[in-house]
Amino acid sequence: MHLTVGGWFGRCRETSLQRGLPARLRASVRVLRGWAAAGALASALAACGGQSQEAGGDAGASAHGDAGIAASCPPCVTSADCGGGICAQLGGDSYCAPACGSSASACAADRQCTMVSDVTGAQVSVCVPKGGVCSGGSAGQGTPDAGAPPAETCGSLVGPDTKAACHCSAGQTCAANGCYGGWWCNTGTNHCQAPPSSCSGGGTGSATYDGGAAPVGTVGASGGSVSRLYFAVVGDTRPASEDDTSAYPTSIITQIYQHIEALSPKPSFAVSTGDYQFAAPSGSQGPTQLDLYAGARAKYSGPLFPAMGNHECTGFTNSNCGSGNPDGVTNNYSAFLGKLLGPINQATPYYEIDVGAPDQSWTSKFLFVAANAWTQTQANWLDTAMGRATTYTFIVRHEAASVTSAPGVTPSENILLNHPYTLSIVGHTHTYERSGPREVIVGNGGAPLTGSKDYGFGIVSQRDDGAVAVDMIDYASGLADPSFHFAVKADGSAAP
Repeated sequence: MHLTVGGWFGRCRETSLQRGLPARLRASVRVLRGWAAAGALASALAACGGQSQEAGGDAGASAHGDAGIAASCPPCVTSADCGGGICAQLGGDSYCAPACGSSASACAADRQCTMVSDVTGAQVSVCVPKGGVCSGGSAGQGTPDAGAPPAETCGSLVGPDTKAACHCSAGQTCAANGCYGGWWCNTGTNHCQAPPSSCSGGGTGSATYDGGAAPVGTVGASGGSVSRLYFAVVGDTRPASEDDTSAYPTSIITQIYQHIEALSPKPSFAVSTGDYQFAAPSGSQGPTQLDLYAGARAKYSGPLFPAMGNHECTGFTNSNCGSGNPDGVTNNYSAFLGKLLGPINQATPYYEIDVGAPDQSWTSKFLFVAANAWTQTQANWLDTAMGRATTYTFIVRHEAASVTSAPGVTPSENILLNHPYTLSIVGHTHTYERSGPREVIVGNGGAPLTGSKDYGFGIVSQRDDGAVAVDMIDYASGLADPSFHFAVKADGSAAP
């Protein structure tokens, strides 16, 4: 149900009654309490037993109030959830925001008109709350990386003066490439994105990745032993719009797995960070989309260990699936368990894979955390697994530590604080970046991009000194991004 007030909608707190509603309707109730005028919002919230900080404020100062992230950043899956607004990618998640065209005066005093990508990947201008209210960091804010962009072409990206087929937004004066505001056109998707600060798509500075000596040994569906760790990381892969299976990014994810297979040496295994589908939770398109993913993944002959994303539940970041959880067992959840976890003999969305040296000189464990299927049972499992000593510990989870609306993020982070670990590998934000001293986002596996980076995959490689190095490879050229490289020691501290 929507409580529509002045074209925007307010959000009521979730109650036991709401938890009895169908998952998608319940999710709509959770996004209520957005941008209503203060006086009208108080009445709307009173009807469902809520409290309104906006009602006691200055209604003339802002139509959106200042109640923080709950009021300023209503979560969304599509723009249909936004009561006339736009579902935009902001700060590593998707939130409703009012459109502003190119006019800064269209925004309330506490917001600024900002170019971002919406959830379909289209370039839009929306009124974003000032001060990073909707974000735990800089990811997804639509601003280019520091530094001067390369020349007019960078792999599949072309600059403003190059004719291309990107779609010019209504009401904007667009450049030859179909974008406005200096953004570049991704000719692989015909979507605009922020200009790149460096080029790994075959431009100046990009380089062939050197994976070092080939690991000796094998890793199978249940783990294995190899002379050194060397694995690939694949990020979010889904169509731009719900149930649009015909637009699944099959060519992109196929190229990614083909490049992984062609690397010399070939990675021993791959991990993926979640979101393999964008389908109605009670519909039938999820399994079909996962079949497309599995077909692309088959281009790589090694084992794949997938993490669960929010789109394997209902699509909302705050959704929580599984038997006994508020969102229950959706079709998307069941399809994920059967089609992606079944081949590696995993019955739950959280699990452990162990890989060690043949001579036992080092050990490692990979813990796949399902933040959108969180239970106390999973919490107990994670704490026990983290307590078992290994040389390396890798956490693979969909949402970054900053995305606290996902049910299992804060609880799992609290567990991690009590134990040593090497690196947390996450997705959810459709880009790649080092998001913390020992956290890396790899979310650019085919889903609509956020920011200035192109599609590709990560490589994690164990060095002779025991540190592990992280690099990113472009999906089209197979070349490494020269501006992205870091290494950490086994305990997660920085390595030279």
